[in-house]
Amino acid sequence: MSAPTKSSDAARDEARRKHESLTQLDVSRTLRAYQREWFAGLRENVFEGGKPYAVVGALVPHEILEALDVPFITDVWYSGLVAARRQSGYYSNYLDKCGYHRNLSRYAALTLAVMLDEENPDKPWGGLPKPSLLCTSINERSTEVMSAFSGAPFIPIEQPVLDKPTPEWWRMSRWQWEDLDGDYRIDALVAQYQDFIAAAEKIAGKRLDLDRLREIMDRVNAQEEFFDEIRTIIATSPKLPARLGEVMGQVMGIQWHRGTQWAYDQARAFRDEIRHRADNQMWACPNEQYRLMYVGQGLWQNLDFFTEFEEKYGAVFVRSNYLSIASDGYIRYGARDPIRALASRYVTMSEQMHIPGLGSAWAIDEARTHRVDGGLSIAGWWGVKTVNQALEEAGIPVLDFPVDAVDGNTWDDAKMRALVSRFIEDRVAPSKARKAF
Repeated sequence: MSAPTKSSDAARDEARRKHESLTQLDVSRTLRAYQREWFAGLRENVFEGGKPYAVVGALVPHEILEALDVPFITDVWYSGLVAARRQSGYYSNYLDKCGYHRNLSRYAALTLAVMLDEENPDKPWGGLPKPSLLCTSINERSTEVMSAFSGAPFIPIEQPVLDKPTPEWWRMSRWQWEDLDGDYRIDALVAQYQDFIAAAEKIAGKRLDLDRLREIMDRVNAQEEFFDEIRTIIATSPKLPARLGEVMGQVMGIQWHRGTQWAYDQARAFRDEIRHRADNQMWACPNEQYRLMYVGQGLWQNLDFFTEFEEKYGAVFVRSNYLSIASDGYIRYGARDPIRALASRYVTMSEQMHIPGLGSAWAIDEARTHRVDGGLSIAGWWGVKTVNQALEEAGIPVLDFPVDAVDGNTWDDAKMRALVSRFIEDRVAPSKARKAF
C-alpha cells in the first residue's frame, strides 16, 4: 500500500473537521472553557497567591480535598491532557533525557515530566507549580520523585488485598457495599485515610467538616446517576449519539471536579444533550455497521483516530471503562459515615476493572449490553490479557493494540490504521456475519 500524499491527508483532515463541526457536543465546548478558567485560577492562586494544592492519584478520595477547599491535580488524568495535546512524545523523551528508565509508567509520570521541565514555556494549561501534598498508590514511583523534587510530603495509599472476589460485583456495589468489600478491608483503608486527612487539614489550615463531606458525596451520587443514564442511552439507542472520544473527555473532566455544583450541572447538561441527540436520531455515524469497545484504558494520545473508520466501515466505539465505572464503581447509597463510603468506593475499584473473574465478567456484561461486535485493548495495562481471553471465549474478537495510552512515541499512524482495518475486515465483520445466522 502506497503512503498517502500530503494532499490526500489534507483532504481527509478537512472532511473530518467538517463532520466533527456538525457532530460535536455543545457540552464539550463548555467543558473546555471551564477547564481553561479553572487552570487559570489555579495558576493565579498557586503561582502568584501562594495557595497550596495537591497532586493525587485517581484512587485517592478527592472529595476530602474538595471539602477542605484544597485544589488538586489527578496525575493520570493530567497525563491524559498532555497526551490529548500531542505533547506526550516530547515529555516522554524529556524523562529519558533526565535519566528515568523507560518502564516508568508514562500514564502517571507525564505529570512529573511537566513539573520537572521548568524551561519549556508551552506547557499544557500553563504547566504545574510544585505541590504542597502528594498522595497516590504506594507503588507509584514517579510520585516519590515528585516529592523529592518539590519537598512536599508523600502520603502513600496501599490497597488491602482482595480475598473474596464477587464476579458480578456491580450488582451489589451501590447498596451492599459493606458486604461486597468487607468491613475489615474498609477499616484498613479508613485508617490510612486518617493520615491523608491530617496532612490535607494541615495545608488547608482547617478541620474537615463531615457534614460538608456528606453533601459532596450526595452530589457525587447524583452526578454518577446522570452518567448511568447516559450509558443506558448509548447502549440501547439504535445508533451512537456521540463519539466515544468526546464522551471520555466529558466524563473525566467532570469526574475531576466531582462533588461540586459545576460538575453536577455539567453532568446534567451532558445527559440532556445525549438524550436530545438520541431522541432526534442525531447519530455520530448514520451508516453505523459495527460497534466496538475499549478494553481497559483509552487511547488518550489520539482520541480522534477512530473517526476515519466511521466512513470506511461504519465502525464506531460505543463503550469505555471511564463512563461505565462512573456508573458501577462510584455510587454509594445509605452511607452514615462518608469516609467509610469513600473507602468502599476505592478499596477494590481497580481490581474490579482488571483482575480475572471480576474484570472479565464485567467486560463481557458490558459488551453484551452495548451490543458490541469487537474490542480494542491498549497494550501494557495489568490484567488485560485475561480479560481479552474471556471476551474472545465469549465470541467477541479483541485487537491487541501495541501502543501506550499516552506516549506519542509509540504511535505509527500507517501501521495502526492498517491494524484496525485488517481487524474489522478479517475478524469483526465475519464474526458479526456468523452471529446473524
